[in-house]
Amino acid sequence: MRKTKVLSLMILISLALFASGCEEELSAEEITTKMQEKGESIKDYSCIMHTATYANGEKVQENKERVVSKKPKMMKSWTIEQGKEEVAVVSDGEFLWSYDEGTNTVTKIKLPEEPLINESDYVGLIEGFLNKTNVSFLGIEDVDGRSAYVLEAKPEAKRDESHSLVSLTKMWVDKETWMALRCKMYDSKGNLMIETEISNLKVNTGIPDSEFEFEVPAGAEIKVIDLNNLEVPEKMSLEEARKKASFEILVPEYIPEGYALNYTMIDSETALEDQSHETVILNYQKEDEFFHVTQTIYEDKPEEDVMLAQTAENISINGKGGKYTNQFGEFKLLEWNIGEFEMTLSGFLEKAEMLKIAESIPEPVLENK
Repeated sequence: MRKTKVLSLMILISLALFASGCEEELSAEEITTKMQEKGESIKDYSCIMHTATYANGEKVQENKERVVSKKPKMMKSWTIEQGKEEVAVVSDGEFLWSYDEGTNTVTKIKLPEEPLINESDYVGLIEGFLNKTNVSFLGIEDVDGRSAYVLEAKPEAKRDESHSLVSLTKMWVDKETWMALRCKMYDSKGNLMIETEISNLKVNTGIPDSEFEFEVPAGAEIKVIDLNNLEVPEKMSLEEARKKASFEILVPEYIPEGYALNYTMIDSETALEDQSHETVILNYQKEDEFFHVTQTIYEDKPEEDVMLAQTAENISINGKGGKYTNQFGEFKLLEWNIGEFEMTLSGFLEKAEMLKIAESIPEPVLENK
């Protein structure tokens, strides 16, 4: 569930970044100016959001949500399954609320004092994106009865498309509101990765603040997280990390030619879904190329990721089962376990090289500190 929620957040951000349109090819400055003009007039909106996720071109997951939003920081979403709605997330402007029925726990996250993306940042993100892609106008089509401009965005030719998770994006931008009604993202092989479509869009209907009040279920435990106090893990040397980690850090004995350990990070924050963990990340670099080796120990191990289970190839690493996937284009992921540790190897390496690195990681010989 944790990866699904992160994916949904990425989709929402992607849609926000493309909430602009044009009738002809416009400069980044013209587009950001028009985006500001239209965006400032939208005070609230509601819609149904359909999201489909694909692996190697085949649909593996489909979600349907009802979303209402009101400036500056209010939002509420419901998951829709078999015609029934269930509240998923509520932001009342001060806190972000969610509820886990299985544990009868409410997570209450205090929002940052400054918005994660304010209006000036929003414009900068649009402009920055356009400066790194070639955006072209394809035509005009209808989406859910609304006329929309069809845009296509590709990485600049000088960039290595094979090392980009998304190599092509198509978006359908509402002519009236300049919101993205449909968005499709493709990997470097031309396979569809994510498809999102908005229907039943209503803008500036005067949604009351009371819509965003969260009712805590009876007897539920409330867990409070303050994002203002969360710290980004610092980069350090392997020697420093070994002194701080509570366990032996496992290091691969085989490293592909030209690569070297760039930095190490330790993340020991409690995950947002109440999964206490400690993670060590080894970053290996060769000019602009990289791969990560991640070692994690959980207090309570999370459920297996459904998408990975459905799409990954079963592989063997030193006689132990693991999962391998290249569903993100040229970006590949390898997961397996060494004792109590969950291991992940990710990057743009060939499968054979990834397996060789994984098999060179020795079993721990020291007891936990």
